Amino acid sequence: MAVASSVLVGALFSATPAGAAPAAPSAAPAAPMGFAGAWTSVFDDEFNGNTLDTNRWMPNWYGDGGVMNDVATYASNVSQSNGHLVLTLAGPNSGALVGSDVPGGHKVSVGEYVEARVQFPGNGTSIDNWPAWWISGPNWPAAGEHDIAEGLGDLTVNYHSPSGPHNQGTIPGTWSNAFHTYGVLRAADHADVYWDGQLVKSYPTDDNGQPEQMILNAGGSGSSGGSQMLVDWVRAWTPGPGATHPVAPAAPATSFTAAPASGTVPVSTTFTDTSTGTPTAWSWDFGDGTPQDMDYEE
Repeated sequence: MAVASSVLVGALFSATPAGAAPAAPSAAPAAPMGFAGAWTSVFDDEFNGNTLDTNRWMPNWYGDGGVMNDVATYASNVSQSNGHLVLTLAGPNSGALVGSDVPGGHKVSVGEYVEARVQFPGNGTSIDNWPAWWISGPNWPAAGEHDIAEGLGDLTVNYHSPSGPHNQGTIPGTWSNAFHTYGVLRAADHADVYWDGQLVKSYPTDDNGQPEQMILNAGGSGSSGGSQMLVDWVRAWTPGPGATHPVAPAAPATSFTAAPASGTVPVSTTFTDTSTGTPTAWSWDFGDGTPQDMDYEE
C-alpha cells in the first residue's frame, strides 16, 4: 500500500478447532451482495482446497521477502484451512500477501465489481496491525489503487492516482473479529465502495483505466505477530441486462404542511410531515426561542 502510517501495535490469534470438518464447497450467487438483475461471474475463488491456487494468486509480493505494508511477505505465511484463505502475520518482520498478478490471473477492469468476505484481526472496535483488501494497476499510480478496506487502527477506504492520494476516511461500525463483505464497483470516471451490500463511499477517479490486480495482505506490526486475516471468498462480476446496484439514500428534505396556518391566539394547528428521504429525527422551532426535538407524531 502507498498510504503512509505509523506502525500499529496489537495482535489477534485465530485458531481452528482440531478435527473441524472442512467447509462445504459453495458457488457464487447470481449477483453481488445487495445487487439485483443479471450479473455474470468472471472470477470466483472460495478457497475450499488445501493449498493456494498459484494459477490464480502469487503467495508473496513478487518473491519471498518482498516488502508490503512494512513487512516482508513469505509464502509460508499463506495457507488455506476450513474453506478460508489464512494470511498470518507471524512476526514484526514476517507478513503475508496474495496478489493476482500471475500469468492468467484475474485483473479487475473498468465496469467490473469485485468483493471479498474478510475477517480482519482486532477486538471488534479497532483493527490490529496493517491488513488490507485492495486492487492496484501497473506502473503505480498511473492505473490507480483502490483500498477497498484498509486497517489503520480504524478500517478505512482510500484511493491513489496520478493526482495523488485521495483518502476517503473511516466508516462507522464494528468491522474486526467478524466476517464482513467489502467490494468496489469500478466505473469509467468514479468508484463506488460497498460494505455488506451498502454504498459507503463514492469518489471520482482519474487513473488510466488499465486492469488492476486483486491483493489481500496482512502487514504492519510492532508486536511479536500472531495476527491472522481470514478470507472466505473473492468474487468478481460484470453487469448484464437489467443489472442494478444500491445507491446512497437521498438526504432528507424538510417539508411540512399546517392547518390552519393562521388564526386568533390561542389557535390549535395540526402539522403534517411531508418530508422526503426517510428522516429519523425532528427538531421543531416555533419561533419562540425554544426548539424542541421530538417525533412529529408526539
